[in-house]
Amino acid sequence: MVARAALVIVLLAAASPAASQMTPRDIAETADISGLSASPDGRWLSYRIERPSVATNRIDVEWYIVASDGGTPPRALGRLGTALWNDVGTVLPGEALWMPDSRALIVRALIDGRVALWRSGIDGSGFAPLVEREGDIEHFAIAPDGALIFSEGPARDAIARAEDRERETGILVDGKTDLAQPLFRGAMINGRTSTQRFSGAWFDRVPLLSDAPRTITRRDLQTGTEERASADEGKLLEVPPEPEPSSELDGLLRDFDACSNPVGCPGLEWRLAAQTTLTDGRIALTLRDRAFRERLMIWSPKASAIAPLASSTGLLSGGRDESSPCAATPVALFCVEAAADIPPRLVRIAFDGTKTVIDSPNPDPDRDGLLAETIAWQVSGSRASGVFIRPKIPGRLPLFVTYYRCPGWLRGGLGDEWPLRALAANGIAALCINTVASRKSARESYDLALDAVKGAIAMLSKRGDIDPDRVGMGGLSFGSEVTMWTARYSDLLKAVSIASVQMEPAYYWFNARPGREMFADNLRAYWKLGRPDENPAAWRSLSTALNIDHIHAPVLMQLPEHEARQAVELQSRLASARMGEMHIFPLAPHIKVEPRQKLAAYQRNLDWFRYWLTGQIDPDPAKADQYQRWSKLGRPEGRASIDRTQRSASAISSNRK
Repeated sequence: MVARAALVIVLLAAASPAASQMTPRDIAETADISGLSASPDGRWLSYRIERPSVATNRIDVEWYIVASDGGTPPRALGRLGTALWNDVGTVLPGEALWMPDSRALIVRALIDGRVALWRSGIDGSGFAPLVEREGDIEHFAIAPDGALIFSEGPARDAIARAEDRERETGILVDGKTDLAQPLFRGAMINGRTSTQRFSGAWFDRVPLLSDAPRTITRRDLQTGTEERASADEGKLLEVPPEPEPSSELDGLLRDFDACSNPVGCPGLEWRLAAQTTLTDGRIALTLRDRAFRERLMIWSPKASAIAPLASSTGLLSGGRDESSPCAATPVALFCVEAAADIPPRLVRIAFDGTKTVIDSPNPDPDRDGLLAETIAWQVSGSRASGVFIRPKIPGRLPLFVTYYRCPGWLRGGLGDEWPLRALAANGIAALCINTVASRKSARESYDLALDAVKGAIAMLSKRGDIDPDRVGMGGLSFGSEVTMWTARYSDLLKAVSIASVQMEPAYYWFNARPGREMFADNLRAYWKLGRPDENPAAWRSLSTALNIDHIHAPVLMQLPEHEARQAVELQSRLASARMGEMHIFPLAPHIKVEPRQKLAAYQRNLDWFRYWLTGQIDPDPAKADQYQRWSKLGRPEGRASIDRTQRSASAISSNRK
């Protein structure tokens, strides 16, 4: 054992220098690609690159076009504003439409708190404003005759006046009111601090005046004249319906262990994720397996045949959303490829299967000296899968686990909270586990997830990759619930980090009231929970706050403000027991999206798990108070000492101290 440990130390010292490591900032500033759109004449493909910047705290966007034959480098059309995101915190993909003559592109852009339409020619001369109104432009389309159809939301000034009026006259609490969120301008919407209300579907949120009638306008792009759009023109702004299921397609897919149901079929590994029609009438299909690996197939309805085209170890899609289709031109498909070892890049896939990289806006991941592999194991009769990332060194390492969904280039698991590659670069192997088949109730799903975590740890320990006595775990949303369940019902974990509210009595009372019956119905159907005062035993069985004595690992909570208020009992009990601390992110949605908030969450999580799993302390004097606090956390029998090793270098650094 001593000889093996010595060998590990020698290999650590000989590994790549710290300058090449993937840092939390590198991960926070990962560029994404979206907005893929083929020109009507098939000669061009437009796309957008989204570049988060910690320096500016913005996600800047740049538009490009590239020839569909792939014969020339991409051409920059210019930088245009910042990315939009929805109420959950998901960055919205780029929106671009081509003019019928394929000589210009129209895009929707957020600039200085206003969402408007801009136009650029393909010559790269730059964008010029096309349509800007007192309200944000919400949707747009090109009519068959080349006219522009667009809808305008309520005037920004009218929204602001409605917000001020509520503040001055008082707010009626009804089913749309989120009592946990600051009620006056408690969210960032389209670059402005704004007020939100529940829309009626679970926790979906909308701004004030969202139910106001919309103005739909037709604009002649030759003369600039405008008039009210017709009813048929207004329908162009509606989301097209999903293609009708095809029994013929299902029959053909079964030969490839697949089905057309997007949620999958029992006994089949692959499911249909997306489809797009080609110019010759054939259809490009995207199939996805449970491990979020995608492959492309070409379906010829006339010939009643499917043929494989291309595959990836990760995603081949239209952007970060694994269910968005690739863009089709007459000579090739264009897809965003992203996998555990491939950061987002634009690829061209010719119809003979040849794959060419068109644009790769992120650094080469090989620079960080890490290995990323997809692994699989059996859990209660089901197949579990995940992505395992570790340094290219032998020996048992501490392990960090996150559970939920692991598609594409892994930054921090679902929600991007834990810097997986930075953890691995610092000597902590990282495992992201995909949700195993769901069950009828929350408890059954939690138990199955716990079995998956146990199985993964046992398998990796048997392989000699990890030290099962030094395991940490983190999660967002359902993943956070699984994390706390694992902490309660096992002795696997030495440290915990969560980013979402838990199932607590306070959570119920914040949300169950007239007008929010759907909330209570969902809790009753899936969590088997009624009112806390009528169903105390069931609440005690699911609530972490009511079972703090079962938590033996210190807990770091980094929550949006509107979720933190619902976790008041959990926070108070953990803090009183010296078992955790909470950090609150104002204005953050469910998934943090601002680059500086992302970086702060990444860095604190990295420090947290280095401290608890490896005993390392960042010598930065600005963090001294942080480590003083953490030294007082934990059960008395396992409480840490501040006299830990101060190391600023990582596990694969030649400068390790």
